[in-house]
Amino acid sequence: MKARSIKLGSTLALMLMASGSFFASANTNGYKMVIIEDTPGVAALQAGKFDQGINETLDSNSAEVDNFSRQMSLCVGFTKSNQLQQAEQACNSAVALVQQFTHVSAGDKREMRAHALSNRGVLHLSQNNNLAALADFKRAAELSRSEVSVHNLQRLELALNKANNGLDLAMTTAE
Repeated sequence: MKARSIKLGSTLALMLMASGSFFASANTNGYKMVIIEDTPGVAALQAGKFDQGINETLDSNSAEVDNFSRQMSLCVGFTKSNQLQQAEQACNSAVALVQQFTHVSAGDKREMRAHALSNRGVLHLSQNNNLAALADFKRAAELSRSEVSVHNLQRLELALNKANNGLDLAMTTAE
């Protein structure tokens, strides 16, 4: 796990959740998602207690945390708990909310948007929508060559290439 700071008035740390401990057992198949450290509910999400994490995030005082951080946590929590309609709303909100930060540098905004797009890409995979996931992962990697963005894009491209090669082999065998 790595942490990286971004200025949002006060410093927030992005916690990059790898395919390690709790995400590997949460059906991400090795894809990575990003949550904001020091956001209510993050500890529960990290522990794999998704319903508790969602409830803590929703119950938090709005003054405690910015809406982008909240939506990022909800995107991850709802995706991991397979509440895909709510996850879609939260992930889309996180992507859109980045533009509202006027006190954040353009570079940090690009990185924040890339993380939100990567999270939404993982959601799309949960919805069996590889094309939408690929589009989000490609856009995320264009915005930021972060470890998460690059990892998710390369992992999906590899999976799609393997599937395509299998299809080519099956078509050749059938002929």
